[in-house]
Amino acid sequence: MTVRKSENLLRGDRTPAYVDRETGAAELQISPDTWDQWVKEGRLPPPWDTFPAGTPRWRWEDVDRKLSGQTASDTTDLAIRGALNFGKKKGNRRGVA
Repeated sequence: MTVRKSENLLRGDRTPAYVDRETGAAELQISPDTWDQWVKEGRLPPPWDTFPAGTPRWRWEDVDRKLSGQTASDTTDLAIRGALNFGKKKGNRRGVA
């Protein structure tokens, strides 16, 4: 039996930025068949179309966003608000006027 190289690579505690169906399913603790069904039902986003045919990959950020009920604009809005507030003073931290 041949073992795939990816099964031998250590990634630590980090989920890869792009996952295949097996890695994504393992991260969610579901079967690859359930992963496929969730993609078909729209519970998970479709794979990115920039990868070669036969090697579908999902951007984990999109999977996480879809499962948490956020939209891309939710994340963008938070980033924009944070950028707009960057450098603004927030109250008196030391109790000094």
